[in-house]
Amino acid sequence: MFQQKKVFKSMENRNFTPESLLAELEDLKQFKFDNVSYTGIALNIDMLITQYLRNEQFSLIEVQGGLAKKNYDTWYEDLSLAINIFNHFADYTKEHFNYYLEEAKKYQAETGNSNTSTEYKAYFEQGNSMYFHDVLHSVFDLSRKIDLSIDDFKEALLSDGEDAAKYVLPEKKVFENNRK
Repeated sequence: MFQQKKVFKSMENRNFTPESLLAELEDLKQFKFDNVSYTGIALNIDMLITQYLRNEQFSLIEVQGGLAKKNYDTWYEDLSLAINIFNHFADYTKEHFNYYLEEAKKYQAETGNSNTSTEYKAYFEQGNSMYFHDVLHSVFDLSRKIDLSIDDFKEALLSDGEDAAKYVLPEKKVFENNRK
């Protein structure tokens, strides 16, 4: 059987607690993705990239006059961390997907089974026909969310008259798959 990764199994990763998300955030900060769930990476990135604060139940915190916001220094640190996590996750995803492509090519050559055969699907998909879609979707979804948050951050700095030179974000990778 092809070794699937937990983080890409979106349908199996819907249970979480504040404690599990915090544990997964610690793994994410170390760029360790093998024990992180899809829910864990998605929710942790969501909380890092936004300007708004959440409580321990993940609800937005309301204050008089609207929602509680991070100051720019904290938002900058969180957004930078999210970008760095994403950059490593994009590499992790690319490596996993390219490994799949290599293994699929070898499997087809050795068995003669096409990628539409029952045997191929059993070996690679293991009952989850969306697995490889989820692999790619996870990185594209996070990329889009981070891009929007980067735009929000820059617009907020500008509208509040903050010095953007104090908040230079790391460059976010563009995910590319080098199919052979």
